[in-house]
Amino acid sequence: MELQIHDGKFYIDGLFANPGHPAREGRLVGVYSDVCAFFDKTLCDVEKNREGFVKNLASWRSSGVNLVTLGLQGPSPFGEYYKKAREQNKSDNITYQSSAFGPDGGLDFAYLENAEGIIRAAGDAGLLVLVDIFSSSGEWVFEDEYAVINGAFNIAGWLLSKGFTHVMANITDISHTFFKSSVLRGGGPVKILKSLKEYAGDRLILGAGLKSTKNIPENLLCDYIKYSDFVPVYSNIDGAQSNFNTKKMLEDIYLLKKTMGEHGKNTPIIVAKGDDLNEKYSSYGKNNLSEALENGASWCYYDREGFVLLPVDWGAGSSPKKRRFFENVLLF
Repeated sequence: MELQIHDGKFYIDGLFANPGHPAREGRLVGVYSDVCAFFDKTLCDVEKNREGFVKNLASWRSSGVNLVTLGLQGPSPFGEYYKKAREQNKSDNITYQSSAFGPDGGLDFAYLENAEGIIRAAGDAGLLVLVDIFSSSGEWVFEDEYAVINGAFNIAGWLLSKGFTHVMANITDISHTFFKSSVLRGGGPVKILKSLKEYAGDRLILGAGLKSTKNIPENLLCDYIKYSDFVPVYSNIDGAQSNFNTKKMLEDIYLLKKTMGEHGKNTPIIVAKGDDLNEKYSSYGKNNLSEALENGASWCYYDREGFVLLPVDWGAGSSPKKRRFFENVLLF
């Protein structure tokens, strides 16, 4: 199974993703499932969590999903929103030992062995994997900024050594704006992205997460687009404010596409957004999944209560929200 990107579209084994489905052709529908590789055994039954995730992959694929995500640092399995977790600064109630990185940026190979098993199982089930490298809720692990950079190159080397052909990697899982370290804030992720592209060439498909296009300087947004193979956008996924705001999501998509056009780029966009698919934005009358696909963006379902907070029931029918999502995917 081989993932490629051409002219702003995703290809799998040389064919458009989702051939025969006009709304999805060349685009992906995914599930934000980072916590599938959670590795703190004091907080989680790691084996049960992994096995529960893997055994449901075939049914997800048959429902039309073709992308899952895997986090190398979390995300936070606690109730706090990401920004709140960042502000609490190593508070005992949010720290956890689930990181593929050590304090100096070295790799935890036990963590990665577990992750590799999940990545390969996903490929066997016909699913692509988006690997989220750094999480703001796991940033405290690193002893200094050099360790962050060291970790980025170490994990890039590990991914290359495994020869995965169905994997893409995202440097910052939720947003560069949630990190404290200067190498992961502002233009920092762009510099890491550029360096990793120079190191890996076309052997790694790389992006860096944006919370929103709002308040990002034009030059920084242009640099993101210049060096990204894909652009992951996380749009109001924590539910804190403006929940299910389709208008904002579309504004992000339009601005990105406009900026790409001005710079001769056509980079695929993946939106991760909370949506129970029962909510309707009054001016549009459609849910976020349909609006994203119809406007040329891939879409990744974010369900904090159902697929992030531990313990997770990975079954497609384990909640009304999940059932609506998987049923809606079949409609496209």
